[in-house]
Amino acid sequence: MKNIPPLALVAGFLAMFLGLFFGLYALLTRDRRRMMREIREGAAAEGWRYRLQRWQGNPTAFRIEGKTHGAMSWVMTSGNTRGYDKGWSTVLGVRVAILGGEVDFAMLPRGTSHGFAAASGTISPRMEARVAAFSGAIASGLDFFQNAQELPSGLAAFEAAYELLVLPNQFSKPPVDAALGERILHWPADTTTPHSMLAWRDAFGLHVDARLPAPANWGAVLHLASLTEDLCARIPAPLQSAAPPTLFDRAVARILEP
Repeated sequence: MKNIPPLALVAGFLAMFLGLFFGLYALLTRDRRRMMREIREGAAAEGWRYRLQRWQGNPTAFRIEGKTHGAMSWVMTSGNTRGYDKGWSTVLGVRVAILGGEVDFAMLPRGTSHGFAAASGTISPRMEARVAAFSGAIASGLDFFQNAQELPSGLAAFEAAYELLVLPNQFSKPPVDAALGERILHWPADTTTPHSMLAWRDAFGLHVDARLPAPANWGAVLHLASLTEDLCARIPAPLQSAAPPTLFDRAVARILEP
């Protein structure tokens, strides 16, 4: 040790520290890196475009652009939420932009409070007009909760977990039937099983979100894409608003563009 130059000694200790640090990092992130590699390779095999969302500061955040078998383009994103206090830490969501229109259905976890529903019962006609001038999409959501009715799926277990709201006379059949409800409730064993799900249509597309207690794996990606495809096949053509989109709506649509 006495014959080793101080600079070489410092360099040696630094190399040992960095080697230990990177070795521990590689060991602790091995499962995560394998999971992300499976998603990337699985997406490529399906012909989908996969990208990491590095700007989120979350190494498991990603974006996938794909298409249904009916050639409808969709975008899937996965990212972290604000915290872990609600039983989930990740939202895996799909948006099918071409199916956007007036809000005419929503699948919501039963027993939870919804801001739109609360606001729609107290808003005055004058305030509603002001909301519509600011955002037709928000006004459509308020109008929906004022007029929506629950439509049974035919599966008691699904009815206990979710409420399916639709506009009267817009749906000749429920957007979720017993078979689809069963698949929403029971995900395959090899997937990150969701805490709960949401689905709705608005001016920006058809949305299907899964609230996950952990980062999504490839099984979860594949199952959510399949559920979205089945839902696309069951909902009618969207109702288009007669009013042009507002500046706010155009800005949101621009942000959501691929």
